[in-house]
Amino acid sequence: MFDISTPSGRRTELGISVIVVLTLCALVAETAVDEDGTIHGLLITFELAIGVIFGIEYTLRVFTSERPLRYIFSFLGVIDLIAALSVFTPFLGSLKAFRIFRALRIFKLLRYSNALKRFSTAFDDIKDELAIYLCATGILTFIAAYGIYVFEHENNEHYSNLFECVYWSIASLTAGAEGIAPVTVGGKILTMVLVLIGLGVVAVPSGLLASALSRQDDSPDA
Repeated sequence: MFDISTPSGRRTELGISVIVVLTLCALVAETAVDEDGTIHGLLITFELAIGVIFGIEYTLRVFTSERPLRYIFSFLGVIDLIAALSVFTPFLGSLKAFRIFRALRIFKLLRYSNALKRFSTAFDDIKDELAIYLCATGILTFIAAYGIYVFEHENNEHYSNLFECVYWSIASLTAGAEGIAPVTVGGKILTMVLVLIGLGVVAVPSGLLASALSRQDDSPDA
């Protein structure tokens, strides 16, 4: 289940990869058919069958792993579990947000990818720096959200509660909060400051990751 250096291992991984591609094709097809039609029913049946296969695969990987707990809590272990459990998402009714888990199956195609291994190693190298960065960004986001609430909530319905303000803060730090521009002088100044800070917020993790990947290229084992 984990070694593709053997013929059976290669066949297993090829089979799982083919199944993943088929599930993604079914996911695309499901968006183009009538939910009450026969084809949609067939796609749901196919989804249930695939869920059983992924469930069996996950169980076998847990029992054949040399370190089961390490596999269970690893990135690919979590992806394998999500792939198995996401079969139930079409039946969650109003909880449509969980359906996105079905798209995460695409990560199963990267199990033996050298690129994925490099990214995994790079993230391990910079995880402490990323934790500090995320903590600082979270603090900045909350302060900015409360600041815009103080300036705007009496004059602008888009900032009527702190949740909406947090959304504005995160959007301003990244892509820009279109359609919910502040109307007060204080709110506009705060927005300009936050947008300028956002340039660095986006650049910091990109720079850390690029530096970590560069160090791998320079290492003797690269």
